[in-house]
Amino acid sequence: MKHYQEIVDEIFGSYYKHRTLRTLFDPNSNEWNHTTIEEKLEILKKILDSNKITLKELILGYKNFYTFELANKEHVLSSLEDSLIIILQNTLNK
Repeated sequence: MKHYQEIVDEIFGSYYKHRTLRTLFDPNSNEWNHTTIEEKLEILKKILDSNKITLKELILGYKNFYTFELANKEHVLSSLEDSLIIILQNTLNK
């Protein structure tokens, strides 16, 4: 399977500015603040609508990247669930 960032680049163009997806999955990052909840949902929808990767594969790819490729990024991984809760709560409250 391709690296999740390669798939993001295929969908949005080479070296897409949000290719690491911290804007989606890390509410404690600076990248998170670059997009609104609506923009996060648009990014996620476009990725999933491409049928190149499932949500499960995307999340696993993200976790693998911050576990194995970028050592000492536990703080990034620990924010993943928080981001999903924030996005889901905002979506449900509309």
